[in-house]
Amino acid sequence: LYLYTSSDGVVNAFTTTVTSPIEGILHFTTQVKTGITFKKGDIIGKVENDRINKSFLYELNTEKTMLESRIASYSERIEKYTNLSNSLKENLEKYRLYSANQFKMMIKQQEHFLTQEQAEYERAKKEFEANKVLAGKEAINKRELERTESNFLKSSEKIQEIEYKLGELKNSLEAVENGTFLGTGHNDSPYSKQRMDQLVIEIALAQTALDEAKSRVKGIELQIKTEKERIKKAECFDIISPFDSLVWRQTMTEGSTVVIDSELIVLLDCSSIFLDIAVSESQFSNIASGNKIQYRLIGETGYKTATITALRGSGTQMDEKKHAATLSKDPKKEFRIWAKANSKDLNLSPDNYFQVGRRVEVKIPRKWHISRILNRIIDVF
Repeated sequence: LYLYTSSDGVVNAFTTTVTSPIEGILHFTTQVKTGITFKKGDIIGKVENDRINKSFLYELNTEKTMLESRIASYSERIEKYTNLSNSLKENLEKYRLYSANQFKMMIKQQEHFLTQEQAEYERAKKEFEANKVLAGKEAINKRELERTESNFLKSSEKIQEIEYKLGELKNSLEAVENGTFLGTGHNDSPYSKQRMDQLVIEIALAQTALDEAKSRVKGIELQIKTEKERIKKAECFDIISPFDSLVWRQTMTEGSTVVIDSELIVLLDCSSIFLDIAVSESQFSNIASGNKIQYRLIGETGYKTATITALRGSGTQMDEKKHAATLSKDPKKEFRIWAKANSKDLNLSPDNYFQVGRRVEVKIPRKWHISRILNRIIDVF
């Protein structure tokens, strides 16, 4: 009278179906059969595919090789252009120093000529002035006076000519010192400057092409890395146990041909053993999470104690595919409760498949509510 007995109970557990993300041939690391256990992280087997298309990887490697060769060529070109530009710059500087020294020597020479001519000018001037006095006294003839006057004028013009030449040389020296070459005989200098400007442009273009090639190589290396990872994933898939598991169902055998999303193996989660019990939903008020219930495996006599962990109403959608065992449908017992039992009480081991699928009989304490019963009787009448 005080206990509600339900025979609709079963020892249950969660399962995981391992599927293949690639196609290939299935190989197990050991002899796999139903009931074999694996620790978390153990490699159960692998799917190997030796028919991977690697043409894109080969194309990337070829393009990378070509770009690396182009980078070496650009680097060599930049080095040659830089050396040529430096050589032109050094030679131009040497030529500037040579030209400056040459103009300085010519200036000294003209200054020396000017000093001599100034002395000659003073002599001719004195001679001309003396002859004018003598001519006034008719001590010399007119022809002698004209000769000395001619010498005086020639000396004066010669000084002026030397001064003009000296000014021209100083102007050229100043231009050379400022890097500008004047007059004939210096055609090589502006040509060298033009070549240096062209080399600057060529070096800039080569450097731009070099940077572009290096950037492209980095992008290709990233593509190659991604492609290798894709090939690695497509070549081999390791079947790893996600938890301490037991082989619940082996859907494929050693050497089987696998396609994408093929079910390889079904694993039982050894840590998820629970009691799956069906009761009438009218007993909802008598059950709560954390309550203790009594159960026994069908075929045994002693009752053990389990703790309710979850309650599921009749409208709850549950994925029965993830459960290792199923309960027979009973329209009067659609309410489901899950309970956790002591593993020692259930004698769980791989040898008995952790008792999964065994039926259990459950006793749930009934709670009496006098006022609720009286209200129901009054409603009837």
